[in-house]
Amino acid sequence: MPAAVAAVAVGFVSLTAAKIPALIAGTALQIITGTVHWLGALRIADAGVPTPALATVLFGCAALAIAMFLTRRRARLTATGMAILSISAFWIAAIPPKPQFNAGVMEVTTIDVGQGDSIFVVSPEGRTLLIDAGGAPLWMQSGLDIGENVVSPYLWSRGISHVDVVAITHAHADHMGGMHAILANFRPRELWLGVDSPSPGLQTILQQARNAGVLIIPHKAGDILNFGKVNIRVLAPSLDPATQSWRRNDDSLALKISYGNTSALLEGDAERQTEKQIAAEQPQADLLKVGHHGSATSTIPELLAAVRPKYAVISVGVRNVYGHPRHEVLDRLRDAGVATYRTDLDGAVTFYLDGHNVSAHLPALH
Repeated sequence: MPAAVAAVAVGFVSLTAAKIPALIAGTALQIITGTVHWLGALRIADAGVPTPALATVLFGCAALAIAMFLTRRRARLTATGMAILSISAFWIAAIPPKPQFNAGVMEVTTIDVGQGDSIFVVSPEGRTLLIDAGGAPLWMQSGLDIGENVVSPYLWSRGISHVDVVAITHAHADHMGGMHAILANFRPRELWLGVDSPSPGLQTILQQARNAGVLIIPHKAGDILNFGKVNIRVLAPSLDPATQSWRRNDDSLALKISYGNTSALLEGDAERQTEKQIAAEQPQADLLKVGHHGSATSTIPELLAAVRPKYAVISVGVRNVYGHPRHEVLDRLRDAGVATYRTDLDGAVTFYLDGHNVSAHLPALH
């Protein structure tokens, strides 16, 4: 600032002489802005961490108060205060809290991501699987990153710093749009995929995953996966080209996830053609994640008759422009005696499957 003021003042007398303080001011400004850009690129300031435990929060507050008090004293005491504050920062950043899981049961939580899908599955021994990460359709994009601002905070609030596996059911933005943030924040080891669509959005995510060393694994109908004590059977997409549809929703990765005598059928945005195939694959399950947000093109009577669910959950946005869930779908579920939950009315709904029984829990009851 003094150099800039000097350059202006000297410029009234001699433009040649004013070049010296102007050069000093310009060099200093370049150093300052360059340092800001360098620090910003490190993303140190916005590093996400799980919500600390109460003891960690209290220690951090005490460390801050002690550091502020000692800073007003001698230099040696100031250094001591800063050391205590650094210890609290290290504790928060490097020592994650214990994740909030219910041991011995399988959890299926439909996260409230508006008009999209994101389902969090936890095995009885604590292995984690995130199926889809929400997002907004391309035609209604906003500044809100569902993965960064909704799904990640939910996981962090439960003390989760790492997810074992992520899955993308199909290449629609309301299912995969938030996956960029999830890959960056939770460093999964594997990414499961159904159809490897040429969609530019999907290919960008897959490239990000490859760059991060994530193993990309395609799955098709007939695959059997062991996820800890949980058994996962892939029901779609089909390997048979004759049964494949041009509709991207019918590319959906549909999974039947079982623990003991309890199970959940998660069918992404599968529509009528794929649901007919699923209905022929002994898909009986206690919990049904209703396909395509309750669209009239899904939850066909044949599927309901084959699955015979006790519970259903619909991931859907409040007052969405599609009119989801459709009244005919709700009527089918009611007539079949299915207890139905909706994220637009109930928020994030959690189901616990203990191998014998299934129970539903709303956020206010956690």
